[in-house]
Amino acid sequence: MMNIGEMPLGELLQQSFKCHCGRVHETNLESVIIASGALTETAGIIKDNGWNNVFVIADTNTWEAAGKDLVDHLKSSGLNTTQQVFDDAHLVPDEHAIGRVLMRLHPEVDIIVGVGAGTINDMARFVSFRLKLPYIIVATAPSMDGYASSVAPLITNNLKTTYECHTPAAVIADLDIIAKAPQAMIAAGFGDILGKYTCLLDWKLSAIINDEYYCETVVSMMRAALEKTVSLKHGLASRDKEAVGKLMEALILAGVAMSYVGNSRPASGSEHHLAHFWEMHMLFEGRPPALHGAKVGIATGLVLEMYECLQEANIGQEFLLSAKPGVQPDWEEEIRRVFRQGSGEVLALEQQAGKNDLNAHKLRMEKVIARWDQIQEVLQQAPSAGQVRKLLEEVGGPTQPEQVELSPETVLDSIKYAKEIRARYTVLQLLWDLGLLQTYAKRIVGLE
Repeated sequence: MMNIGEMPLGELLQQSFKCHCGRVHETNLESVIIASGALTETAGIIKDNGWNNVFVIADTNTWEAAGKDLVDHLKSSGLNTTQQVFDDAHLVPDEHAIGRVLMRLHPEVDIIVGVGAGTINDMARFVSFRLKLPYIIVATAPSMDGYASSVAPLITNNLKTTYECHTPAAVIADLDIIAKAPQAMIAAGFGDILGKYTCLLDWKLSAIINDEYYCETVVSMMRAALEKTVSLKHGLASRDKEAVGKLMEALILAGVAMSYVGNSRPASGSEHHLAHFWEMHMLFEGRPPALHGAKVGIATGLVLEMYECLQEANIGQEFLLSAKPGVQPDWEEEIRRVFRQGSGEVLALEQQAGKNDLNAHKLRMEKVIARWDQIQEVLQQAPSAGQVRKLLEEVGGPTQPEQVELSPETVLDSIKYAKEIRARYTVLQLLWDLGLLQTYAKRIVGLE
């Protein structure tokens, strides 16, 4: 069995393999170019695939960083090229933005090229998938891990919703461009990778408690990428091109891992639930969301505090046998309060998934009681919140909610209710199952 954790990224794109987990792992991502001058290879990739009519999606910032040069390059190479350049001060990937892309896109287009990072990539992926077109992403910053994934998180009906789509045909990251990205964006990419500390632990918890599919090979691959990225901290702080390129590889590898599994489990857990909750509230309040990876980094510290609380509680069988779920008589009223215009979607999800159903809770607790020793082993694997925050500081990233203008009340609500955004078991649901979520939320926020 090959050790994919030690394989170069390029080799992972060229083969499928049967894994110990019983599945065949593969990705549809065909090409990754991370190098100085990589932008000028875009036309060659497009022509080699027989595409001729290109539609470029960018915003004013990414247009200046790479979009204008890319369009000049494509046109000088003889490719028919049109573009949609958003001039929004803070672009939101919602129904309105998707509609604007569709209004500009000509019927003869046969390849979409996104120029940017998270928002642009998600929109290019979603539109291309719905139109059954391929797409390429030209990265402008190593700021998030969604470049090579097959899902697109968008804002629909005022709620952060993840859509299954497809992977890009190619990811192009010109080091001369991404190394010039603002330091905050480099730190955000670092924060997104640090989120793997908690999401992988959450995944293991669900495997123990819910018998959810779990792949040790993919987990090992992501842990290796995580540790390599941590070792880059000094280079990232100084914008070293080689370090930035290695960070970009790790971010793309996270997308490959998601393709292997068929969902975002290897890259997204409770830390992403908190980050998505905060993003929605920033939009509700009419202010631009903080960078995704910055929010994930901050949330990772908070989630690790929850893991620490569980470790320090020394929970035994007596407590487990008498544990009551965190049922609230006013739960629906609270959901309408915190999710506002997006509450209808959250309530519908609970009706469908039954995360808080008492019979489902009873069945989970039977597993929790029987397998508590295994759960404790997972808790002990968590690094300290202080360790992760120190790493973030060294690369120039925020570590506390107030640094991105999140109030204690919003953070408290997020710990209590962010688990309702997705039907995915994490430490947040475990704390609810144990009747500890409200108590720990107040303790962590300092409102106890």
